Amino acid sequence: MRRHTFLTLALLPFSIAFAAGGASAQLPGHVSSPQDVLADTNITVHVFGPDHAPLKQMAFVTLYQRSSTVPLGTIMTTVSSEAVLSGMPNYGPYTVKVSSVGYETASKDFEYNQASGRVYVDVTLKLLPAAGARPAKPRLSDKAQEHMDKGLAAMNAEKFDDAIAEFEAALKESPDNSDVCYLLGAAYQKNKNLAQAQKYLQLALTNDPDNVQALVALGQLHDQQKDYQGAIPPLEKAATLDGQGWLARWVLADAYLHTGDYEKALKSSQAAVEIGKGSANKAELIEGEALAGLGRREEAIAALQKFTRDLPSDPALPAVQALIAKLQSSPAQQPAAGGPNH
Repeated sequence: MRRHTFLTLALLPFSIAFAAGGASAQLPGHVSSPQDVLADTNITVHVFGPDHAPLKQMAFVTLYQRSSTVPLGTIMTTVSSEAVLSGMPNYGPYTVKVSSVGYETASKDFEYNQASGRVYVDVTLKLLPAAGARPAKPRLSDKAQEHMDKGLAAMNAEKFDDAIAEFEAALKESPDNSDVCYLLGAAYQKNKNLAQAQKYLQLALTNDPDNVQALVALGQLHDQQKDYQGAIPPLEKAATLDGQGWLARWVLADAYLHTGDYEKALKSSQAAVEIGKGSANKAELIEGEALAGLGRREEAIAALQKFTRDLPSDPALPAVQALIAKLQSSPAQQPAAGGPNH
């Protein structure tokens, strides 16, 4: 059996769907929900449901600089189904991604420049196929919402102990709310308390088996612990539920790769790159490794070279270049038999 070197795990986004990018990549304080929502320089995101009316449940709004995998911040929508972002780091193109339980993740690109002033971004969510008959969840109480807002602010500032305290307070107010359980699990995951993280993520799925964010986070948790077989079921379900969820497909590709299912790893990584439109370019590395595992050397080299062009500053670049050189200098190989040996 041919030995195959895997580079992907260290590159995977750490822990949560609303903060994909790892603690070191966070930029706390750059984006927030401003006290003065009438300020001249802010971004107001309005979230609508499929009936073109304001969404009747909480949604998460995450801001990215376009083509970046690093989130600048995440806030929740208010009772009027809007989220106001301020403190933009600079001018340029941005993307907002909006997710809510029972709905497909949606994104919208916009430009922010000196002449923009207040920018209004409308995002309409579509029901997930399995969610058509599901009733809208009741809104959180004002007190629970306040704790949730404070918890997310603490998460974005990497104050994970504070975030846990706020989410626990919110959970006391709304003990059956799947989103609160998810956020509490995500906070524990960021704080590296994986046992507690798994407890609350599973509780989120007990309350709502189709909570896509919780499914992705639970899959990431298993992947992080190298339980690749355990990661696959929740990630497959998340990918099935959310046709626009690139993160689930990215982590799923890593799990497939490490279990030796190179065909599925290839398809899942390609889907992540296509859906992510720049946000999931790191999945090109998994694509290249899967192709190498299948013995498709020239295609593997092309995929890895594309990774180096798309992410020229990535820390994995030297290792990827070394892998490209190794593939270029080796004879064409047959597909690997069995699972990876590493």
